[in-house]
Amino acid sequence: MRTELYRSGDADTRNAGKPILLLVDDDESTIATLSLQLGRDHRLLVAGDGEEALRLLAANGPVAAVITDMMMPGMNGVELLGRIQAEYPEVMRILHTAHGDMNTAIAAINSGGVYRFLPKPARRDDIMQTVKQAVTKHEHSMAERTKLDTTLKTSVQAIFGLLELSSPQGFARAGRIRSLVAELVHVLELDGLWEIEVAAMASQVGAVTVPAEVMRRLCEGDHLSPEEQAQVNAMPSMVLPLIKDIPMLEDVVATIRGLAGQAPPAGGWSPLAEGAISVVRTAIEYVTAESRTHQPSTAITAITRAGTCAPHVLAALRKLKGLETASTATQAYALADLQVGMRLAEDVRAQNGVVLIGSGTVVTDVMLDRLNNFSRMVGLVEPVLTAA
Repeated sequence: MRTELYRSGDADTRNAGKPILLLVDDDESTIATLSLQLGRDHRLLVAGDGEEALRLLAANGPVAAVITDMMMPGMNGVELLGRIQAEYPEVMRILHTAHGDMNTAIAAINSGGVYRFLPKPARRDDIMQTVKQAVTKHEHSMAERTKLDTTLKTSVQAIFGLLELSSPQGFARAGRIRSLVAELVHVLELDGLWEIEVAAMASQVGAVTVPAEVMRRLCEGDHLSPEEQAQVNAMPSMVLPLIKDIPMLEDVVATIRGLAGQAPPAGGWSPLAEGAISVVRTAIEYVTAESRTHQPSTAITAITRAGTCAPHVLAALRKLKGLETASTATQAYALADLQVGMRLAEDVRAQNGVVLIGSGTVVTDVMLDRLNNFSRMVGLVEPVLTAA
C-alpha cells in the first residue's frame, strides 16, 4: 500500500521529466521524512522490502537512483543493491544505514555495489547533495549510453548495407539465418540478447568476398568443391577487422571469433558469447542443409549427424520445427546397407558434387548396381539418408 502513498501518478503532468527515485525502507517514519525532503524535485517510488523494490524496478521506467535501508525483512540492503547492480547497472545505488552497519557499508562500497552511503540520521543537506550527485551521474551515464547506442546502430547498419549492396544473395541468406536465430532465441528463452542476432548477420558479411556464382550455388543447395567450401567457411573471419573496435560489440566479436574457429581466450568465452556461438552455428548449418533437402526433418538429421551443434540448441530447433524428439523420419545408411524399396530422403551425390539420384526416388536393383559402379569410379557422399 505504501507504494501508492508517495508515488506520483503518471497522469500528473507536473512530474513529467522529473528523475525517478526508489526509496526502500520498512520504517514508515524514515520513508515519510525522505519523501518530504525529496518529493518536490523527484518522482518517488516506495517499497518496504527488497522483493517489492525489484518488482517496482521491473514495472517502471528508468529509475535514476535507489536509496535503501540496510536491515529489512528478507534480503538486506547490500544484497538488494547487489541485485540491482547486476540487473540494472545504470541505476545509482545509495545505502542509507545506521552507524552500527558502517563496516558493512564500507565493504559494499569497496566492492563496487554501492555508489554512496548515508548514515542514519542524515542531515537534509547531505541527503539532497548525495541525491543530486547520483542523479547527475545517472544522467551523464544515460547520455553516454545513448551516444554509444547511436554509434553502434549506425556502424552496424552501414556494415549490413555493404552486404546488401555487394551480395544480394548473401544478404538474403543472412536474413534467413537471422530469422531462425531470433526464433531459436525465443524458444531458448534468451530474448533481449540483441548481440546474438547481430552476430548472426555479421557472420555472413564475408559473403562480399565470395564469388557470386559460388554464393548462388550455396543458396540453391549445390555441393561445393573443397576450394569453394573453404571460401564460405572463411566468411566469419572476414568481418572481424570491421567490427572489432565498435563500442559495445565485445560479445559479438567473440561470437564471430568462435564461429571462425579461433581458440577461446585463457578464461574461455563469456557465457553470452558461448551461447551465441552455439545458436548461430546451428542456424547456419540448418539453413545450408535445408537448402539442399527442402525438408526440415532431413536437414535436422543431417546436422545432427555432423555432430557440430549443441544438443540443447538442436532440441530447440526440433521443437521449433514440430519435431519434439530426435527425428525418426529419416535414417542414415552406408551404401552397402541400402535395400530395395527404400525411399531416398536426399539427393545421392558423387564426391565431386554431381547429383546421381534425386531425393524421393525408390531404391531398385538397377539403382544399387549403378550406385556401386559410381562408388568404385568417382566415390559417393555417404551415408545416404532414406525416409523411414
